[in-house]
Amino acid sequence: MADLDNDMRTGRGRGRRAAGPGAGMCGAEEGLGGGPGGGPGGGGYRRAVLEVAILASLAESDLHGYELVEHIVALAGGLVCVDSGTMYRMLRAMEQQGFVTSSWQTAESGPSRRVYTITEHGLEVLAAMAAALSARAASLEGLAVTARAAVKSGRRTAVGG
Repeated sequence: MADLDNDMRTGRGRGRRAAGPGAGMCGAEEGLGGGPGGGPGGGGYRRAVLEVAILASLAESDLHGYELVEHIVALAGGLVCVDSGTMYRMLRAMEQQGFVTSSWQTAESGPSRRVYTITEHGLEVLAAMAAALSARAASLEGLAVTARAAVKSGRRTAVGG
């Protein structure tokens, strides 16, 4: 497979999903929707999950583009569609915001790769995102408990009647 970083640098492949494991993983999981954005909640949901997944992946180790796609799929692939084009646009924005840095790594064989590294500021942002996710998860669990209890009670009312 052609190196995704090289494709982005040369302009080839723009607007196309990359082939191969992890890239363009857009299949909807049962019960998760699969609407715009490749998961429940559409594009805003996808962007938020991808931001956290990118920063969390880079907090574990420095990665180049294709490794990052694979890592995100393993981490959050069931939650969102991982589109490499979207990921690269987000990485460029994160670099401008000071969350990540990148540098070109020359391989002994094959094309050069852009390697991404999280910054101290990026770690601070990730910590805030993790706290927000924990709070949201607690709220969603409370809602799920209430919904399960409502279903279990079996209360059924006719609409309009």
